[in-house]
Amino acid sequence: MESLTDLKAILHSKRANIYYLEMCRVVQKDGRVLYLSENKQEYQYWNIPIANTTCLLLGTGTSITQAAMRMLAQAGVLVGFSGGGATPSFNGN
Repeated sequence: MESLTDLKAILHSKRANIYYLEMCRVVQKDGRVLYLSENKQEYQYWNIPIANTTCLLLGTGTSITQAAMRMLAQAGVLVGFSGGGATPSFNGN
């Protein structure tokens, strides 16, 4: 796995992405953080650009692996866990 310290650092004030994910699984694969969504009987992987991401909000039905959480923490991405029914974020890392 490539060290994230080798990547060019982007200041938090210059980061533009905030993601809200629900009903999916966040995983680490091949040195990238991906989220997996399931449509009927096929799986689709989507990349999360962690170097340009400020915040990742995980809604109901979402799970995250330890490896993905470790990569997000190394990149300085704030991860919040929010509930359903317009509940505010009740945990963050």
